[in-house]
Amino acid sequence: MAETPCSQEITVIKDDQGLLFLGDSREIQQFLEERGLASREFRTKALKMGGAALQKASDASMQSGRWVKLTEESAELLKQYGKAGAIQPGVAQAANGRIVKWLKFETPSQLFSPAMATGVAGMMTQMALEQAIQEITDYLAAIDEKVNDLLQDQKDRVLADLMGIVFELDEATSIRDRTGTLTDAAWSKVAPCAKTTGTALAYALTKLQGICDKLSRARSAEDVDDVLERGTDDARMWLYVIARAIQTRDRLSVIELERAFSEKPEVLEEHRLAIVEARKDRLAKVRALVDGMRATLGEAADRIRDEKMLHPIIVDRSLERLDVLMSAAEEFSKQLGIEIDEKTIERALRWDKAARKFVKNRAADAADAGEQLAAGARDLGGKALIGAQDLGEAVAQGAGSLGDAVGKGAQDAVKALESVDLGKVKDSLPIKLPFGKKRK
Repeated sequence: MAETPCSQEITVIKDDQGLLFLGDSREIQQFLEERGLASREFRTKALKMGGAALQKASDASMQSGRWVKLTEESAELLKQYGKAGAIQPGVAQAANGRIVKWLKFETPSQLFSPAMATGVAGMMTQMALEQAIQEITDYLAAIDEKVNDLLQDQKDRVLADLMGIVFELDEATSIRDRTGTLTDAAWSKVAPCAKTTGTALAYALTKLQGICDKLSRARSAEDVDDVLERGTDDARMWLYVIARAIQTRDRLSVIELERAFSEKPEVLEEHRLAIVEARKDRLAKVRALVDGMRATLGEAADRIRDEKMLHPIIVDRSLERLDVLMSAAEEFSKQLGIEIDEKTIERALRWDKAARKFVKNRAADAADAGEQLAAGARDLGGKALIGAQDLGEAVAQGAGSLGDAVGKGAQDAVKALESVDLGKVKDSLPIKLPFGKKRK
């Protein structure tokens, strides 16, 4: 039997964080999986964000669908099926050219009334937050037991408070899922969590910055090794705490959106935008620290790499730890949706190669020093020759003057001696000289 074209229409709504596919959920899932795109199904609590917007839609299929995080891969779908300059209707075709889906690209303002569009926009923000929460949850679950042990050893009140509000949020979420709403009593328990998560985040960022500062001040391989001996595990632990604080704040934001919609739907859009901007600001602070941390790790590696010959074990161990932290920072950023470039810590040369390089460099330094010494000697020799000539002339002049003075003095002395009666001098002596004229 000949295949008939599929007339199933899929409505696609886009915002800054994701794509919302409205229509038959199973058809949408198959369509997305064929293109390698992961998606999340709407749940009842998420649909309530749209309120009457989806419930009053004439097409019942508009009450179901899937949400896809906006990534490079999912953005390609817009380029493939939409037209340049605007999001326009597109057609999805199979390999044989058969039409399998009609894609109708819309914005909330085009598809719904202003009030309904606000609800849908809030719902899409909620889905984006829940996706981020799940990604961070997966990251935290992959952290090794050693970090959990370090957390248990911490005596900081800030960390204790952060762990405590997780239980409060679990309870509030359970109540919301069962009743479809959040009671005033339940909300009063979780409302203070915003301050607690903010304090915990600031505290963890400060602790991590402290480790980076110590590493920056460490000049020698031994100093770097001393910092990393404890700092490697501590830095990974504080990355964990930062992720936990952001995840917890995102969970609270999801509840805030639902609370705002149920209490004051007219301010939902302002509340939604405030939540989105606040999250961007938090991630910007985290990214700034991670960028600085990775730069510090690279600089520390550059300082100690050439000390391999003198401290082979320490240098290799420190470079390995620096690379562990670099990888940890990269994985952390990836799971939080922070885009960074990939970096690795370059290892030091093998000891024998490092030794040969050291000897070669010292020989080159010695050759340079020899040339400088020879040049200096030549310069000194030239100056010495000039100085000797000047000295010779001065000595010659001085000798002439001295000769004249001595000659004149001798003449004066002879004249003085001529007036002396040597006979009287001889007779006045206490002893008799054995020479002289004999008396007659």
